[in-house]
Amino acid sequence: MSQLKEGAIITGEVISTKPFGAFVKLESGETGLVHISQLSAKYVEKVEDVVQVGAKVKVKVLSIDENGKISLSMKALSEDRPPRERKGGDRRGGRRGAPTDFEDMMKKWLKSSEERLSALAAKQKRNR
Repeated sequence: MSQLKEGAIITGEVISTKPFGAFVKLESGETGLVHISQLSAKYVEKVEDVVQVGAKVKVKVLSIDENGKISLSMKALSEDRPPRERKGGDRRGGRRGAPTDFEDMMKKWLKSSEERLSALAAKQKRNR
């Protein structure tokens, strides 16, 4: 069984690439897989866009299953994570400039709903 522990950071060499990820031979002699989703924080279209066979890479051990399969991640170590964008408003999920009172929100919704219904009714009347 493996001497590796989950969470360990280790260096290895990419020994092959497949459409779903890269196989990495670790310093311990074992081989693990870096799934394509774990190569980078950015979108990866092809594994070869990020790593090539023979490249030395630093990886984090995500898990080792009961069959000894080692799941690795380069993304967990990367510093290139894009900052998360907040979608406006405060932490309660509101939008800027939106009514904060429930009654105001209901009035606005009712008005919008009535406008849509009248537009739909007029369109149906013209199509008859």
